[in-house]
Amino acid sequence: MKRIFTLFFLISLFVAGSSFKLNLTRTEQFKNDGYFMAAIDGKVFEARDENKYTASLMNKSLDKNTLVQPSSGMKLTRVATAINFYGADIKDDDNNTFTESVGLEYTFNEGSTGDVADQKVILSYNNQRFTSIPGETQIRVSKLQWSKDRRFFTISGDFDAKMLTWGAPGQAKQTLRVKGKMEDIVVSVPAWIMLKNQPVQTAEEDTEK
Repeated sequence: MKRIFTLFFLISLFVAGSSFKLNLTRTEQFKNDGYFMAAIDGKVFEARDENKYTASLMNKSLDKNTLVQPSSGMKLTRVATAINFYGADIKDDDNNTFTESVGLEYTFNEGSTGDVADQKVILSYNNQRFTSIPGETQIRVSKLQWSKDRRFFTISGDFDAKMLTWGAPGQAKQTLRVKGKMEDIVVSVPAWIMLKNQPVQTAEEDTEK
């Protein structure tokens, strides 16, 4: 009887552990809230009807060329807003799937609006991958509003970036321009993200209270 009980107990622990591990790996969920529109060289980017985007704060390593190095030897990190909008799935001749997407990333600044810092746009389009050109990229946040439990916030804004194809040095490069806007996009704040200061209340939050 004891052996049966022990076996049942071990199986229960394994199932619970597997479930816990699965939940830990799902750091972000697909979302449909809000509005998104983008144009690539004047052509409308076709977003999915469902599971349109993921949006979350993330811990990111600083660029390697930073002048500030941690004395402990560990990499410095920053909190970044990472948003990815998804479009069509395209099959190539080898039946490989290529998913079109527009990704935005920038250093998070609590409660602030306007032009963001460390802005980057990544584009997967027409079976090619593009990255934004520094100095010719602008991401601007026009609204940032926190939820009451501080587990997420919604943002609105727009972006405009000149893009360059990835590739080895010396290869011919293709450029294009992507412009877009987003409204009421929900950005998750994982429990392990430590923000330096309490977010600044917006006028809308004060009105709600």
